[in-house]
Amino acid sequence: TVGIIGAGIRGLQLMQSILRVGGNVAVVCDLYDGHFRRAQELQPNTPTTREYRDVLERKDVDVVFIATSDHWHTPIAIEAMRAGKDVYCEKPMTHTIPEAVQMAKVSKETGRLVQVGSQSLSMPSTQKAKEWVTNGEIGTVYMVQCSIYRPSAVGAWRYPVPPDASPKTVDWERFLGNAPQRAFDAQRFFQFRNWWDYGTGIAGDEYVHLLSRVHYVMNVQYPASAVATGGIYHWTGDRDVPDIHNTLYDYGKFQVTTNANLVTNWDGGEIVRFMGDKGTVELTERAANLVPYNPREGYRYPLSSWPEDLKEQFIAEHKSDPLADVGTAADQPKRENQTFSQRTDSTGDHIRNLFDCMKTRQQPIEDVEFGCGTAVAALMANISYREKRQLFWDAERLELKS
Repeated sequence: TVGIIGAGIRGLQLMQSILRVGGNVAVVCDLYDGHFRRAQELQPNTPTTREYRDVLERKDVDVVFIATSDHWHTPIAIEAMRAGKDVYCEKPMTHTIPEAVQMAKVSKETGRLVQVGSQSLSMPSTQKAKEWVTNGEIGTVYMVQCSIYRPSAVGAWRYPVPPDASPKTVDWERFLGNAPQRAFDAQRFFQFRNWWDYGTGIAGDEYVHLLSRVHYVMNVQYPASAVATGGIYHWTGDRDVPDIHNTLYDYGKFQVTTNANLVTNWDGGEIVRFMGDKGTVELTERAANLVPYNPREGYRYPLSSWPEDLKEQFIAEHKSDPLADVGTAADQPKRENQTFSQRTDSTGDHIRNLFDCMKTRQQPIEDVEFGCGTAVAALMANISYREKRQLFWDAERLELKS
């Protein structure tokens, strides 16, 4: 039995997925009246409230689904766990790095489960990529390239504002919470991702999807360092988060680049490429692609500058070399590309995984420790962007190095 806290775009999508997989939505909490009306169109007579503590006090609620603005994730999640509820928390798990560490601590103290809602881990394609990489299909991975391009107003979170939005239909004061006080602003409420006070920008909304796949496939939790750059180039006048945000991460044994762009289009969607010394695994939202290397050393180019006798001597010495273009490389068997396709959205599978774990009390696939790692990585990118410096992570002290 579920209580939904935050019934905007994502919260109502979650509601529909919960109902599809057999969950019972007992109550919906939100701060805009129109979202209540929509929730009741999805499930007639659904109880509603503006006070999230009403949800936590209900004895019949087993788990809360938190899909509020980012700055409310941690306060609600911690209260929920201390009230004996398990938690499904939309990404990014937290608004700040200390909050991520705190949420992991409270989960351990209370024994409550947390599933972070970047459902890419429940995609079969991600599982297939992990299998390929773990089995050595692409050798040792030294570089991972991540990219996302969303060149539209909606992609830049400039969502339409409902025509009835006003202080009467929106609980603005409750929305602000621990954010700076200011007069009612419907744009800030319905487009919260565009401001640091309530959201976490591209890194919190999009990096987490990309980095979740990186961390899962590569079996890592935190980056060692991050350095970011970016700016507001196109969607000016309605935000203080960047519309282009690029970050270089160092994980010690490999590096990760994340390129995010809300201005122009290239190949679209979310793409993660694991680049090994024997091939590449490419993950999209629809498939996993294995592209093995068929290595060949091209000696003919440098040999073209050698005298004929030295060139012939070198060729004779390498005539049996399986990698040399002057040897037997052309006769070697070729490894073929492989594609593993899937449906695009695994939200239902992600929710079902949490429900199953609630019965067994095993940790879900994207538990609080995993969520802490991806939140830290994304938030390091934001801090680096704002402070214009490289950041380093202390994995033992669970804090940024000074």
